[in-house]
Amino acid sequence: MLSRYSRARAAIYAAAHGAASHKGAVQSAEKEGSSIKLLGSLLGLVLLSYGAVEVWLGNMSYDSPVKKRYCAAWLCPEEFWDTRTFTMLQQSGAGDATALLPEFQRALRSDPGSAYAWANLAEVERDAQQFTQAKYCFQRAVAAGPGNPAILFRAANFAFQTGDNAEIMRDLSTVLRNPDLTNYYQPVFLTYSRLDIPIEEMLDKGVPVVSTAAEPLLQFWIDEKKVPEATATWNWMMQHSLTTEKSCGSYVSFLVANNQIDKAAEEWRRANPKTTAHYQVLNWVFNGGFEMEPEPGPFDWHIESTPDVEATRVQDVSRDGQWSVKLTFGGQTNVDYHGVYQDTVVKPGQWKLRGFLKLDGITTDQGISIRVYDLAQPSRLDARTDARTGSSFWNEVERAFVVGPETKLVRVEIMRDQSRKIDSKIAGGVWVDSIDLSPIR
Repeated sequence: MLSRYSRARAAIYAAAHGAASHKGAVQSAEKEGSSIKLLGSLLGLVLLSYGAVEVWLGNMSYDSPVKKRYCAAWLCPEEFWDTRTFTMLQQSGAGDATALLPEFQRALRSDPGSAYAWANLAEVERDAQQFTQAKYCFQRAVAAGPGNPAILFRAANFAFQTGDNAEIMRDLSTVLRNPDLTNYYQPVFLTYSRLDIPIEEMLDKGVPVVSTAAEPLLQFWIDEKKVPEATATWNWMMQHSLTTEKSCGSYVSFLVANNQIDKAAEEWRRANPKTTAHYQVLNWVFNGGFEMEPEPGPFDWHIESTPDVEATRVQDVSRDGQWSVKLTFGGQTNVDYHGVYQDTVVKPGQWKLRGFLKLDGITTDQGISIRVYDLAQPSRLDARTDARTGSSFWNEVERAFVVGPETKLVRVEIMRDQSRKIDSKIAGGVWVDSIDLSPIR
């Protein structure tokens, strides 16, 4: 079985190097013994053993990147507990709390302004089952170190053990207000995920109304595959105008991955009110003229270059507006290209796909097409315009097709199939603009 020192060291070291590693380290430690169950949470394990972490950090070189990071969070070596204090806290947790109380009371009298001295005494009083006194001492510790994450987490750990959810959220929301403490956000969210309270209450009382905290929380629920929690967090972010292009793309992609396709399209429209007046009303392609810089997410353009194809959004060469997308083929390979695409939601019926191409010396027998196909099963729907080669001014290409009852999510792409002929290495350039997908009424 791992010692408390080893478990705490592993957990905090992982936290300093990323939230995902932190979770893995703590989870592996959880399997080592039943003592973790007595703490009630992952956070309880880390925080009850926090002294071990401080001793470990205190023995590190002053030039250590890890030490510098924790000093920036008010955990400088001068404030670290010594080995004797740590040992006594371990003894307190093992059943010697009553005998050790006078020692920690003397330490507090010698330094009554120390948040650590108040927190140390509080933990020993907790071990001695003197919960009223422990709560008072933790309040004094937080007052003495109001921005210190070590103190806030230790106080929150005590509140977790005593079932005081309101105190947990007061303490940990202070951590979330500080963008310099992002390495601590993951343990905060892990703790929140274990509280038996409605998600709306947690958002209202435990999360500050700032995007620096809201966006990582949304991503936490996405990573945990918690659809109701992610939805509630997204709605809260929308209510408080905290959404970003990144968070919108992540949330909409999450909904699509969880087969909530109609809701994903609805949230995309809701998050883009100024640019969706005609989206899925007149045109089911978002940003069909490439006039806006594509946003992250499945419902805007993905524009990708490959070793022999340069794909880029260009200005001042367009059929309509000011922008188009240009593909330049290097002439070195028989390329199979599908690098400009977006997804959209359709309904059964007759549809038409159209767009405009401007060609400049496109070679080989396989030219450029615009394609729409069923993303889940292309055999249900795969329609494309005629492939164009050579040189030409802006020419319209189109294709009518039927969407069946099983097709819901389709992909629209600009493509070039590989040629089967000897002269197959495609060269030249093409501009594409004004792509439209709409039902035939």
